[in-house]
Amino acid sequence: MRRIFCAALLVMLLVVPSYSLERLTITLGLLDKLNSTEERFAEAWKESFAPHGELLQVNVKFYSTLTAMQMALNAGEIAHMVLPEPSAQYLMNTAGGYDSVLVLRSKGMGLAFGFRDDSKALRDDFNAALSAMRDNWVLAALEGLYISSPGTNDPQPVKFAEFPGADTVKVAVTGDLPPIDYIAPDGTPAGYNTAVLAEIGRYLKKNIQLVNIDSGARSAALASGRVDAVFWYEVEQGAKTQNDIPDGVIVSEPYYEWEKFIHLRRHVERESEWSWDFSASGFFKLYLGGKEW
Repeated sequence: MRRIFCAALLVMLLVVPSYSLERLTITLGLLDKLNSTEERFAEAWKESFAPHGELLQVNVKFYSTLTAMQMALNAGEIAHMVLPEPSAQYLMNTAGGYDSVLVLRSKGMGLAFGFRDDSKALRDDFNAALSAMRDNWVLAALEGLYISSPGTNDPQPVKFAEFPGADTVKVAVTGDLPPIDYIAPDGTPAGYNTAVLAEIGRYLKKNIQLVNIDSGARSAALASGRVDAVFWYEVEQGAKTQNDIPDGVIVSEPYYEWEKFIHLRRHVERESEWSWDFSASGFFKLYLGGKEW
C-alpha cells in the first residue's frame, strides 16, 4: 500500500504544470536593511505576510538608493517595490507609471534618528527636542504640512537658524524616502527632514549641517565620523530583532510612525472587459501583472 501511495504521489507531482509553480514566485525590492540579509529578510517577510496555505516563493533584493530600485523595477529585475505608505503615494502622484497592487499592515513601524553608541548625550538631546515638539504640536503640524498629502505639492526647503559659536551637528539625509526624507533634483534637502531638523536645531541652540548620502551608506557615514547622526533608521516596536539597526548604532524615539506598506508595480493596461478573477491563478495574474518573476 505504501508503495502504491508513493507512486501515485510521484505521478501527481510530475503532472502538475511547472507554470503553476512559477506563477507563485515573486521578487520584492526594498531599500537596504542594514542588520539583515536578503535571504533572512525574505523568510521574515514570508512568515509575517505571505498567504497561509499558498505555495509562494519570496525573493528579496536590497537597493542602496530609491533611484536604483526604480531602475530595477523598470528593467524587470523585481516585481514590486515595497515602501512605506507616504513614499509610495508620493511616487504615484509625482512620477506616474506605477500601480498600487498590495497594502500590507504592520503595526509599530517608525523612523528614528540614529547615533553612534558613544553619542548617548546627543541622542538624549534629540529625544528631549522631539518630546517638546510633540507636546506643542509642532511635530504634528509638520507631518500635516509635509506628509499628509504626499506629492500634491513640491516640498519647500527650510531656512536653518544660525547660532554663532555653538556646536554643529552633522546629520545625514538620503532623499530615498520622499517626502519624509526628500532631496530636490538640484541636490537641496527640502522635505520633512529639513523641517524637523530645523526645529531641533532651534530647540537645542545648535547648528545643523546636512550631509547627503545614499541610504545604504547610513551606518558607514556614522562609523567613520563623517556625520554625528543619521536622519532615519527603520524601527519596529516590540520586535526581537531590528532588521535595519546594526550593532554600534543607537536610536532616538520615533518621530514618525506608520502601519501600511504599499507594493508598487509597473503600470499595466487592463483589458476593457477585465473583471476580478477569484481563482489563485487569476489573483496572481493581477498581482504580478501577467509576468513571472
